[in-house]
Amino acid sequence: MKNPLQTLLIVLALSLCALCVYQWHVEAGLRTNIQKREDVQHDLKESIQALQADVKRNNEEIKRLDGLKNELTETVKSNKTQIAKMMKDLEKGDLEVEKGLKIIEAHKAALAQANEAIKKQNEDVKKQNEDMKKLSDDRNEAVVKYNKLITEFNELAQKWNDAQAAATNAPPAKK
Repeated sequence: MKNPLQTLLIVLALSLCALCVYQWHVEAGLRTNIQKREDVQHDLKESIQALQADVKRNNEEIKRLDGLKNELTETVKSNKTQIAKMMKDLEKGDLEVEKGLKIIEAHKAALAQANEAIKKQNEDVKKQNEDMKKLSDDRNEAVVKYNKLITEFNELAQKWNDAQAAATNAPPAKK
């Protein structure tokens, strides 16, 4: 009887554990929903505060712009006299610009000539590089041929040495 009671006790304990886990899971979901709602409410409050601050800032900006408008209308009256003076200065500036453009054209021509010289030098360098590569390839080819010749010579010398050793180790001929 002890064994079935222990089994029943274990089953009940496991059932209670499963119930606790289920309740924790449900409670976690509810807490997540509550947190989401609180986040939405917080975001709404922040946006309301931001909009209220924007309204206040815009009202202050309107007042500032009205003041600027009044100042600018007064400034326009005094600017008309300065415009005539600036027109004269503009004519002087135009003359200086024309002089500068002539100088720039001269510099452009010199720069184009220098660029042509550099292009020619670059082409010469490329040609020299190609010639050096060709010479290097020719040298490598000669080295390969030389190595092959040395290998063949070594094989021939080895055959000669083997033939000499066989001739010297042979027994004397019978008379």
